[in-house]
Amino acid sequence: MSEPRYDVLIRGGNVIDGTGAAQRQADVAIAGGRIAAVGTVDGEAARVIDATGLAVAPGFIDVHSHDDVALLNNPTLDFKAAQGVTTVVCGNCGLGPAPANERLQQFFQRGVEGILGPVREFAWQSLGEFYEAVRATRPGVNAAFLAPHGSLRVAAMGWERRAPTTDEMATMKAQLAEGMAAGAIGLSTGLMYVPGTFAETDELIELARVAAGFGGLYVSHIRNEGDGLLDSVREAIRIGEESGAPVQISHHKAAARANWGLTQQSLPLIDEARARGVDVTIDAYPYTAASTSLAAIARGGRLVPVFQPADIMVASVKHQHQYEGKRLDEVAEMMDLPVEDATKRLLDEEENAVVAVMFIMDEGDVSRVLQHPTCMIGSDGIPSPTGKPHPRLYGTFPRVLGHYAREERLYSLEEAVRRMTSLPAATFRLTDRGELREGAWADVVIFDPERVAATATYEDPRQYPTGIPYVLVNGEFVVDGGEPIPAGAGQVLARGS
Repeated sequence: MSEPRYDVLIRGGNVIDGTGAAQRQADVAIAGGRIAAVGTVDGEAARVIDATGLAVAPGFIDVHSHDDVALLNNPTLDFKAAQGVTTVVCGNCGLGPAPANERLQQFFQRGVEGILGPVREFAWQSLGEFYEAVRATRPGVNAAFLAPHGSLRVAAMGWERRAPTTDEMATMKAQLAEGMAAGAIGLSTGLMYVPGTFAETDELIELARVAAGFGGLYVSHIRNEGDGLLDSVREAIRIGEESGAPVQISHHKAAARANWGLTQQSLPLIDEARARGVDVTIDAYPYTAASTSLAAIARGGRLVPVFQPADIMVASVKHQHQYEGKRLDEVAEMMDLPVEDATKRLLDEEENAVVAVMFIMDEGDVSRVLQHPTCMIGSDGIPSPTGKPHPRLYGTFPRVLGHYAREERLYSLEEAVRRMTSLPAATFRLTDRGELREGAWADVVIFDPERVAATATYEDPRQYPTGIPYVLVNGEFVVDGGEPIPAGAGQVLARGS
């Protein structure tokens, strides 16, 4: 008996190829980790999936993740695979576990581990060595990495609130160049966070030129997403224009009630820049609540004035888990303290490792941003091992498909898939990803267009979605029968390879 010609044959599904083209009924054959054929396929396969009535699409690319350390601690990355995510882009918001020296390790202890998770051992120094450490875990999904400005700056000069010296800048540029040579896809900044907030625009232009020299992007959590939104968008555009790097603006939003509607002005700024030849794109998550470190919005216990205690929920902490799921005013009541004193005490006792969910966005802004032609989808999920993380960690991509495409008809199913597949693959230069075509890597999601839905909620966020029975990464099943399974199928992706 001859060997099967294909490893997997997906029969009779409605192929949504990722390009935005109309879906069509076709078979998809997989061999050696790649798509071998799309159409009417003859031949035997080691496994055949009957996809009648189901959609067959390229695996989704999460362009804004914080899964850097989760790839080491939980390499299956079940919360992403179950959504149909086959590639995560890490190193966002200027945060990452490399380049690692004593100062960077202190950076983690001062609160970064609350966002990225605890590092058991810094067994690497350079960015390239960290990528090798991830590769050695055999992750369940593919991972691409941005070089994080905040980590570069801390490693080179600590928490100094000043411009870098000539030597410090040379160190940052050398470490960035090493990371780019090792495959990083660009430079990221988190200009709302220490130490990114200390960096002046000229510093960022100089570093972005290094990334651009390797064909990389400049990806930014901009300086202010509230009343300074427009100036912050202009700054990001200027950095791209003067450095030559394509610009990706992360989780675009208008934060806090007083600023709702500002996306009606920020999005035209992007259109104007694109019209004069600046490559600017954005991403967003499909929720009206944000999430970040509580320390970033409550300096010394005092909330940024635009936020109200009742709008801030404690998502996760290191020690006192009774506060998880509680609003800040409830925490204050539990502590029998004024809100400012209670917030300061919580941050002190939790070593700043407090993640918060903030209900601060307007649905009109969210829908407007999601509809923008350059907008991709990023979960911005914080992979907290405990507590009640924002439901976007488990529900982002099925929510786009089920709520915004099927129910709200914000765009067609084909367009929703394009924004989660070929558009990010092209933007982030991930070769042979994001399309179902012969020769491309076999990152595939099979889902039921009528049933796909996010089930994660703010009260109970750790729930897999419905309607996604199969997901393959490089031709291997990572979700089978709706259940994530350990497969070790992922690769560390380098820019342009």
